[in-house]
Amino acid sequence: MNEKQHDILNAAERLFAVKGFDGTSVRDIAKEANVNVAMISYYFGSKEKLLETLFEVRLIDFKIDIDPILHENLSALESLEQLTFTYIRKMNVNAELYKILSVEGGIKKQLLRSDSYTNIKKLNLEMVTKVIEKGIAQGVFRKDSSPVLIHATMMGIFMNFQMNRSFLQDVIGIHTDEEFNHYVENQLTHHIHKTIKAVLIYED
Repeated sequence: MNEKQHDILNAAERLFAVKGFDGTSVRDIAKEANVNVAMISYYFGSKEKLLETLFEVRLIDFKIDIDPILHENLSALESLEQLTFTYIRKMNVNAELYKILSVEGGIKKQLLRSDSYTNIKKLNLEMVTKVIEKGIAQGVFRKDSSPVLIHATMMGIFMNFQMNRSFLQDVIGIHTDEEFNHYVENQLTHHIHKTIKAVLIYED
C-alpha cells in the first residue's frame, strides 16, 4: 500500500469517527486527504470498500506476538503483566476505530461478522489461554481460571473507556487526546492488570 492510500485511509478514519459513516461523503474524504475523488475510486472503488480496507489494515495491528510474552525467563505473573500492557497499548493505538464503533452500530456489526476480526480475536484468546495455562502450571493461578472471562474483562474495561470518552475526560479532569491516551496506557492499564491478577490468584 502506498503513501496516498494510507493518507486516504487515515482521513476516512478521522471523519468516520467524528461524522459517522453515513455522514461522511467521498468528497469529504478526498478533501481531508488532499486528493481528488477519482483517486479514491481508483484505489478503493467505493466508500464501503474503503471501510472494508480500513478494517483489514487496522486489524493487523491487533495481532500480538506471543513469543516475548511467553519467554521462558519470565514468570507467569511477569507474562501476565506483559500481556496486559501489550494488549491495551495495541488497542489504544487504534482508538479511532473504537470511536467509529461507538457511534456506528451498523459498522460494528459488520466488523464483528468479518473473518479478519474473528481470526484475530481467536489468536489473541489463544494467547490469553497460554498465559493462564503457564500460571496454572507454575501453581500461581487458579485452576478454574477462564480465558474467555479474562479476555472479556480486558476488552470490557477498555471499551467502556473508549465508548464513554467525553464523559470520562470531564470526570477525570483531562482535556486533550494526549492526556487521555497517557491515562489509558498508564493508570487504566495498571488497574486492568491488578484486576485480572486478583481474579486469577483469588482463592474462595
